[in-house]
Amino acid sequence: MDSFAIITLVFFIFVAFMLFFGAFIIVRQGYCALVTRLGSYSQTLSPGLHIIIPFIDSVDRTVDLREQVFALASQSVITKDNVNIHVDAVVYYQIINPYSAIYEISNLVYAIEQLALTSLRNIIGEMALDDTLSSRDTINTKLQLIIDAAASKWGVKTNRIELKDINPPADIQRAMNVQMEAERNKRAAILNAEGRKESEILKAEGDKQALIRRAEGQAQKVRLEVEAEAITAKSYIEHIKSAGATKEVLQLMYMNTLEKIADGKANKIFLPTESITALGGLAAAGELFNTKMSPPAVEA
Repeated sequence: MDSFAIITLVFFIFVAFMLFFGAFIIVRQGYCALVTRLGSYSQTLSPGLHIIIPFIDSVDRTVDLREQVFALASQSVITKDNVNIHVDAVVYYQIINPYSAIYEISNLVYAIEQLALTSLRNIIGEMALDDTLSSRDTINTKLQLIIDAAASKWGVKTNRIELKDINPPADIQRAMNVQMEAERNKRAAILNAEGRKESEILKAEGDKQALIRRAEGQAQKVRLEVEAEAITAKSYIEHIKSAGATKEVLQLMYMNTLEKIADGKANKIFLPTESITALGGLAAAGELFNTKMSPPAVEA
């Protein structure tokens, strides 16, 4: 047998020996393994394949490093105003120091549970019932800070603590339901009143705008009618003047035109400047004609 065959045989015997006596250790993802050497802590193995010395090294514990959760049993807690309530909570925690979690505390879950219950009683005991029911986030935050401060030496990090239920006694629960129903009815009545108020305001505003629009339309109509009559009168007078009418006829036409304009529906008459000038000239001509045609006064 040559040397290569001997080396190969020794290697396979060594591998078989290591496998038989557990020298190869595989740690799963999300876990770690605590190794002791001759009974004393030696090292912490991360996920993967590792080799230890048989008979000398041994895996003492495998620790779960993932986030874990446990529920606190329903507890009877007395509030500041002496109301006995029942509280349920859930604790989410994670081991960040495996050595401390295994070798610094004998029962980690039980220790966290008792710490959480004691802290919960102290926090709620300083709060009234109404504050307890409306301040869950505050209670959760205070409870997490207290547990973190005490459990840090155990290698544990509490990620969050949630209160599931806060149950007051039955008689207080009935009184609270009656109060809540009254509050809902009150809010509904207020909302209905505000809705009616808004509706009336919008309706009044709409009526106001409609009246303004109608008034503006009527005023515009009257203005256009007056302007049309004035333009017609001016055109008529210009036509008479161009035809060479006598002063007597012009005076008569002037009086008739003013009478027609005065009979209009508008309370106010608007004439262009040119029309007023023309009519004024006709009026002056009429007065001159009357003066010349009047007989001279006879002295007594």
